Amino acid sequence: MEHDTIAAISTPLGEGGIGIVRLSGDDAFNITNNIFKSTQKRDKCGPKPRYLYHGYIKDFENNIIDEVLVSFMPEPHTYTRENVVEINCHSGIFTLRSILNLVLQSGARAAKPGEFTKRAFINGRIDLSQAEAVLNMTKAYSEEAVKTAARGIHGELTGTVESLKEKIIEIRAPMEALFDYPDEFETDGINYEEIEKELIELDKELMKLLQGVEKNRAFQEGVSVAIIGKPNVGKSSLLNALLQKQRAIVHEIPGTTRDLLEGYMNLGGYPIKLVDTAGIQGTEDPVEKQGIELSRKAASKAKLLIMVTDGSKNWTNDDDEIAALKNKGQGMLVVINKIDLDRQLDIETVKRHCPDARVVETAAVKSEGIKNLEEAVTELLDELLGTGEENPVVVSIRHEEIIKDAGESIKSALNALKIDPLEMVSLELQNANEKLGEITGETVNEKLLDKIFSEFCLGK
Repeated sequence: MEHDTIAAISTPLGEGGIGIVRLSGDDAFNITNNIFKSTQKRDKCGPKPRYLYHGYIKDFENNIIDEVLVSFMPEPHTYTRENVVEINCHSGIFTLRSILNLVLQSGARAAKPGEFTKRAFINGRIDLSQAEAVLNMTKAYSEEAVKTAARGIHGELTGTVESLKEKIIEIRAPMEALFDYPDEFETDGINYEEIEKELIELDKELMKLLQGVEKNRAFQEGVSVAIIGKPNVGKSSLLNALLQKQRAIVHEIPGTTRDLLEGYMNLGGYPIKLVDTAGIQGTEDPVEKQGIELSRKAASKAKLLIMVTDGSKNWTNDDDEIAALKNKGQGMLVVINKIDLDRQLDIETVKRHCPDARVVETAAVKSEGIKNLEEAVTELLDELLGTGEENPVVVSIRHEEIIKDAGESIKSALNALKIDPLEMVSLELQNANEKLGEITGETVNEKLLDKIFSEFCLGK
């Protein structure tokens, strides 16, 4: 591992009350002292740990750059388990960059994305799953995502994985003893029925980890919801009503929306990307054709479709074609809009054409029925994504694939128990154990580490 001192701006660039330049490494204190002039007396033995010192950052010509508060945190009780310094200054792009440049000129190296957290992992303060939870925390777009990430940082997944690995070791131990000391242990001493029960239970525990994974991932990454329908049924009005702002242009002329419009909101803990699509209908207009094709693609990628119909008009064959856009695994809500006008379309008619869809009535331009629609969206997403509140935190696709692979090894061990030598059973269990080690970083290569930490922002 490199022992040089790294530095980065750890707060977003822009105007604000406070900005932080962070250093980590053996020379963090010395480098800071080269540019920091404290107004307070410091002990000859060094600065007090975790004590805020007031003073000024000065350049090499003794010009004041900024008034700051500096904290010195000695190893090993820091985020990286190295000496860490945080310079709290006024937040401004040039102020922060000027201080960072002075730090770099004094001997620090610019940190790579995620390098502070990578050092925390390498130095044993956190494991890889906790490091990934830190990344999830920085990218959280909802309260539920924050809670999920916090559980990961706390080590909930780590504890479960370690427990599973211990069980694998316990199952393997008698076999390995037999292989190493055949004269002292008899094959007859192996309880095959007991091993089979333990493997079945282990497989169940692995699969339980995957319960709720899609929901946890939705909390973290968000859910795409596409608003579809014929032209002029009120899709854009519905988008504006849901977002509570004028995001889309609304006009009585059909086809006003020719491109995809997006908006973001939070419902029931889900960060939702709303996509308002162009009206889907037969047309010879080349621009409208492109818009309709984009609409179909957006609909195919969405987790939930909100199909908008005009309550002042009857159901048509075009509505049937639009309803047929729903794919397996997608949810659909049908909105009967414009209920403030003379009614032609009722819920029973919609149910005949879309028996599996939920139906909500709205008058989008008056924001009537929007609350009911929001509740219906949340309830349907809960049904589509399942539960997961009581399960350990599994969010990333990486974790999901590892658990599935470990499960396959356990199943192979079960099959081998019936037809193959015990050596094959032990080998499959070893494979499962090594696989699970990839979650915590116990068995992981440098290339994968670089890939994971490259997704972090600078300064974290």
